[in-house]
Amino acid sequence: MKKTKRLISLLITLCLMLCCSVTSLTASAEMVNNPEAGIDPQYLYTNTASTELAKSGSKSIYYKGSASGNSSATKVSIYVYLQRYNNGLWENVDVVNNSVSGKNLTVSDTYSSAAKGGKYRTEAHIYVYSGSKYEYIEVFSGTMIFN
Repeated sequence: MKKTKRLISLLITLCLMLCCSVTSLTASAEMVNNPEAGIDPQYLYTNTASTELAKSGSKSIYYKGSASGNSSATKVSIYVYLQRYNNGLWENVDVVNNSVSGKNLTVSDTYSSAAKGGKYRTEAHIYVYSGSKYEYIEVFSGTMIFN
């Protein structure tokens, strides 16, 4: 009788462990098959939002952010942070920002103290308003090694 109880307990435990591991495998397979980069956001007031950077001379990086509002947009504000990767963290090294009453805005700047071999990217914080309501969008550029 004791052996039967132990065997049943062991089988139940194994079944639970197997069920949990199958659930985990399924969840990770879904994440692999649906990467976030392939998901198009559904903006409320925004048509497009982007940021980019490029080498501009021997010590300079040109960077910008752009946004275009839809027909209900009344104001656009953009903050673009140029960031350098340092000791496992992205640190802000420069910023440009502006606001406009309207539907379209592009802001840009040139950073003239880029370090050779440094890894850079941009992070843009974009606010698109429709009257007193707004939506906040965060976009990142690809990374660039400055040579």
